[in-house]
Amino acid sequence: MFQLFENIPFGVIILKKDLLTIEYFNFRAKIMLDLEESILYKNIEILPFFNILNNILLNCTKDEEQKLKEVELVSNRFFTLIICPKNSFIEIYIIETTDEVLKNREKIKKSIVKLKKEKEKLLNISTELKTKCDIIEILRDREKQHLMHLRDVINNISEGLIVIDNKGILSLCNRAVYKIINLKIGEKITKNVILDKYDIFTVNENEQTVDYMYNKLYKKNIPIKNFVIKFLDKISGEIKYIEINSNPIINKNSELVYTIITIKDITETKIHQIKVEEQSNFIKDVVNNLDVPIAVLDYPKLEYRLVNKKHKDILNIINKNYNEYKNNKNENINKLDIKILNEDIYNIICKVGEKGKEYCLSPYSIIDSNGNERFYKIKFIPYKDNNNLVKRIHIHGLDVTDEVNHNLELEKITKLKDEFFTVISHELRTPLTIIYSSLQLAYDIYKKDITPNIDKILKRINQNCSRLLKLINNILDISKAEAGFLTLNCSYFDIVYTTELIISSVNLYAKNKEINLIFDTNEEECRVFLDKDKYERILLNLLSNSIKFTPDGKQILVTLFVEEDYVTLSVKDEGIGIPENKIDSIFDRYSQINTSLSRRAEGTGIGLSLVKKLTESMNAQIEVISEEGVGSEFLVKFNKESLCLNSNSNIVIMDTTINDKIDIEFSDIN
Repeated sequence: MFQLFENIPFGVIILKKDLLTIEYFNFRAKIMLDLEESILYKNIEILPFFNILNNILLNCTKDEEQKLKEVELVSNRFFTLIICPKNSFIEIYIIETTDEVLKNREKIKKSIVKLKKEKEKLLNISTELKTKCDIIEILRDREKQHLMHLRDVINNISEGLIVIDNKGILSLCNRAVYKIINLKIGEKITKNVILDKYDIFTVNENEQTVDYMYNKLYKKNIPIKNFVIKFLDKISGEIKYIEINSNPIINKNSELVYTIITIKDITETKIHQIKVEEQSNFIKDVVNNLDVPIAVLDYPKLEYRLVNKKHKDILNIINKNYNEYKNNKNENINKLDIKILNEDIYNIICKVGEKGKEYCLSPYSIIDSNGNERFYKIKFIPYKDNNNLVKRIHIHGLDVTDEVNHNLELEKITKLKDEFFTVISHELRTPLTIIYSSLQLAYDIYKKDITPNIDKILKRINQNCSRLLKLINNILDISKAEAGFLTLNCSYFDIVYTTELIISSVNLYAKNKEINLIFDTNEEECRVFLDKDKYERILLNLLSNSIKFTPDGKQILVTLFVEEDYVTLSVKDEGIGIPENKIDSIFDRYSQINTSLSRRAEGTGIGLSLVKKLTESMNAQIEVISEEGVGSEFLVKFNKESLCLNSNSNIVIMDTTINDKIDIEFSDIN
């Protein structure tokens, strides 16, 4: 009954409906599915592809045809299954569709590949678009943030910022503008609003007016630079100084786009500047009205940084070409020029700048406009920077005319006084010599008739005569020295022997005060070519001075240091000493140290002055070393061969009148 299915072009398998046993399969099915005859009448479970049909066959209770496409019953072979339930059988039609499936699948694969590519392309486009959208969003956020930040910056800067469009309408105004001109934020800002609140002035009379700045510059799109105006509040009277700057923005067609205006409150700065200017003018007025020439020069440019009226007046006096030179320059003198300055002063300024040391020119004489001679003490002081380089030179002068004239008058009086003393000394010397000779004659002729009381009186007369002779001799010698008439009479003598003989002769005076007088030398003999008389006077004066101011029981040491070309005399005592501030004045005439001990000693204060003059005349040097309360040491350094105009080369020995000299020099020692 199934022979009908043998000739059809597709495979057929017939199952018993209730048992699902294989009742028949045609030759085509056997070839396609590689079936064997042994599976007939067996359950379909024996087929390897039963699992594909199982669920379908179990549910074939209705007489509905079911169709399965592209079922892979054999490896890599595809079939279409048509399941047709019959009364007692289930007919399964098997149609191989491998070629069609593969072809369709290839198409599908190609389509899938194409779709994938298009999907990827679309995905890339989508991703790129999304990325761009994200970037745009980020940029928008950033731009928004930047705009907010810029707005915050504009609103928080201290300077007022105003933007006006080409129609003159205010398009931007920050908070600082309202704060500077004391308006409420958001209040309308116009020219009339500002003029109702403030009176507006220019700071300086020589500056352009506000109307000029507005009409000639702003209206013509010309930038305004650092224009300062004064705002006077009409109600409170408060003053504000405001600096205005403007900058027009022009497009490519030379048309105004908008104008940016900035305003800045410079009240504190301006008030400080005004005070500084007032102080500067005050200082200039003070400096210019000082009757003292003052100038400051920049170095090495030698340009005046400061010069007062008095300095200019002196420049005019020093050089008559000053005014002519200044008029030719048609300006004040700034550059120091040797043409307008005395050459000596110009050289001094250059030297101070080069060496960096202060210099004092005194006295400097000029003839003023009235023909009177004026004297100035001019100081040149270098000012150095941190690198120790001279950057400025300060010049100031003091009018010392009165002081110089006073000193000249004192010199005249001193000269008259010296001449008076010289005349008196000459006049006194003759009667004193007669008195002194009479005393000697009395002792020689009437020695036996002199009683002790008369002897005492005669000795006192002799001592006071010696004092007067010493004073007269010293005054005359000093006068000769100052007049240049003190001559040297040099001779060869043994300075060691002469010194020792004087020390021995003076020792009597030292013992009377219980002073230990010691002599020491490093050579036992030394011949020199000096003025012997002046050497004796120097030594006797130094010894007299030491004995006079050395307390009882102390020591005086006299030392000769003999060297190859020099001999140094040292007289060192343990006396009262000399205060440090008095050492430089002890060689001045009539100078004495005013202490209780020195006042107990007799003297005129001209002994050391004479020693200084005698030392200088012999081309020797004198030095004093002293400490108050400890003692003093006088050092005199002689050349062994002194240069003498009137010299005597004869060898001489100690003068027999040395005792008379000692008596005279020590006559003021009690």
